[in-house]
Amino acid sequence: MRVTRPLAIDARDPLDPIDRMTLERYLTDVAVDNVHVLVVIPAYNEADALPSVLESMPTQLDGVAPTILVVSDGSTDQTRAVALAHGALCCETPINRGQGAALRLGYLIALRLGADYIGVIDADGQWAPEGLVTGLAYLTSGKADFVQGSRVLGSTDVGDPIRDLGVKVFAMLISRLTGVAVTDTSSGLRLFTTKIAARIRLDQPQYQSSELLIAAAFAGARIQEFPVAMTKRVAGHSKKAANLLYGLYYMRAAIRTYLRERWIAPS
Repeated sequence: MRVTRPLAIDARDPLDPIDRMTLERYLTDVAVDNVHVLVVIPAYNEADALPSVLESMPTQLDGVAPTILVVSDGSTDQTRAVALAHGALCCETPINRGQGAALRLGYLIALRLGADYIGVIDADGQWAPEGLVTGLAYLTSGKADFVQGSRVLGSTDVGDPIRDLGVKVFAMLISRLTGVAVTDTSSGLRLFTTKIAARIRLDQPQYQSSELLIAAAFAGARIQEFPVAMTKRVAGHSKKAANLLYGLYYMRAAIRTYLRERWIAPS
């Protein structure tokens, strides 16, 4: 029996108690008007790498200054101080939950602030922020609802052949599951409309990129990729699990999302 798709990340009624508590506290203190593009940067102890990302952020997206939101996911270093010193907003959670949970919270804030578009970029400096300009053009032109940079279409100098193979394998898997041809399912640079964000369900606290992509496809998003260059981390160290565990967890998240979405009818 198929059921109606819930608005599971509706900012008016977040299901997760930490999301609810953090939203109420944060949105009481912050005063931001006329948010057109909200760029969400999930960060866990990224005080050393974050400056390079914030300093390279485009000054305009679609003709206006973007609103930059760093979601500090239980960081114990100076991530918050660095974000504020560079003019970004910063929302902090009391504990570390994972990149997926941090991003979900960022999307909830975007919905509550009335943003038109959401951009996502990692805090490690591996993805150049100017790619946000290219990606947003696909959305504002009406050619797509969801776009992502692809290292496969572009380039990578990270130099991990196992991860590179995993990128190709998961691209084949998710393309087959969704019927949407993609080449890079774990891109660290994405943009999508808040209309799509309000229609998707997000449960994964970690390994969220496959969940987001699959859920967006099942929500009817027109998905587009464009070439970007992925470089080595500028500072700090990766929070990801070892290659084998990462692949297993990522596969589990993808299969669970597919099975969940397959039985949920679009609203």
